[in-house]
Amino acid sequence: MDGFNGPKTKSSLIKVLQTELNKQFNKNLVVDGKWGAKTKAAIVTVQKGAKCNLTWILQAALYLEGYSPGSLDSIFGKGTESALSKFQKAKKIIVDKKAGKATFTKLFAA
Repeated sequence: MDGFNGPKTKSSLIKVLQTELNKQFNKNLVVDGKWGAKTKAAIVTVQKGAKCNLTWILQAALYLEGYSPGSLDSIFGKGTESALSKFQKAKKIIVDKKAGKATFTKLFAA
């Protein structure tokens, strides 16, 4: 990352997401930093109580979109849930407080 919230930062975060999906779920994604159909299809749902790198990626992505989850601690708690709920409402997607395909698509699609 280059220290600025822009395309390079988003691409780097997608690379981390792709790497983590490969590592945890054997998704066999090409780690190219591009949001595409295969990456979208590989998304798993992250919800309250999760304590993992996918939660950190979600927290970082929400933060970059202007929705502070509190600390970037990899723990899906009240702060992350609140930020996610506000993001989902603002983007007009179902406010279920779970980060699935629709949420990650809004966070990462160009």
